[in-house]
Formats: sequence, structure tokens, C-alpha cells
Amino acid sequence: MTANRISGLCAFIAAAALAAPMVLAQDKLAAGAPAQKQMGIDELDCRTLLRLGGEERSFTILYLHGYVSGKRGQTLLAAQQLAQETDKVIDQCIDRPGDKILPLFDKVRGH
Repeated sequence: MTANRISGLCAFIAAAALAAPMVLAQDKLAAGAPAQKQMGIDELDCRTLLRLGGEERSFTILYLHGYVSGKRGQTLLAAQQLAQETDKVIDQCIDRPGDKILPLFDKVRGH
């Protein structure tokens, strides 16, 4: 991939991570779905992440990557590296479902 394509992909991932929770919340409210309990990302554990459905899990993982990157001031993200780190997170969550997800993302992201 060229640097411009990777940069564009990373910008798309970041935008999706920021917009997804808002879009999902609006869709559920518009459909008259019962209000769900809000949970801080510092409370989210691996078991909860693994139980999320396809898009909801993907958006949550993107959000967590964006959160960790934002905390670190990272503006350039390698898409392949994020995919590998996501696989590591999922593998560790399978092995230890009670672990909190945010410290795990920090650990896997190498800081």
C-alpha cells in the first residue's frame, strides 16, 4: 500500500471509531429500543467484548484503538499493526475473560 492509502485508511478507521457509538445510539433510540446501561470503557472486560455482535464488537475495538492512540498523541497508525494487535487482544481475552480490556489494550499496544 502507498503511504497515502495507509494514511487514508487510518483516517477512516479513526473517524469510524469516533462516529460509530453515536450512530449506534441514535439508531437504537430511534427504533424505540429500551435504554441500555451505560458502561465506562475502564469498566469493560474481555467477556463483555467477546459477547458483542459483529459490527458492535468491531466498532468497540476501533474505539478502543482510537482512545489509546489519542492518549498517546499518535496520529499515524499502521493498519496491519492494528490488525495484529487486535488479534493479540482477542487471543488474550479468550484466555482471560475476566480481565479489563483497557489495560490489556495498553499492554498489547506496547506502552
